Amino acid sequence: MTSLKYVCSMALKISFGPISWLMVSEIFPLRTRGKGISLAVLTNFGSNAIVTFAFSPLKELLGAENLFLLFGVIALLSLVFVVTSVPETKGLTLEEIESKILK
Repeated sequence: MTSLKYVCSMALKISFGPISWLMVSEIFPLRTRGKGISLAVLTNFGSNAIVTFAFSPLKELLGAENLFLLFGVIALLSLVFVVTSVPETKGLTLEEIESKILK
């Protein structure tokens, strides 16, 4: 049931999951966008695999409470990153976003 809640929250865009997919499509210059997106997707799936494979050993090592506390701290750090470092791109074309990021 917990994994269903996780998937639903990601699908409904009420978490930080969609931000990485949205950013990937906007941050690379047009000339390198294809290679950049493929590398970012590989990194995203690789990170997910690391979390998946490390979850059980970390749960045994830290305990469930501490592990979820660690995940909560990571989530708070990601919130700080998004609020302070991710530029607003609503209503901008890809060319305008590129010039805004490259300033």
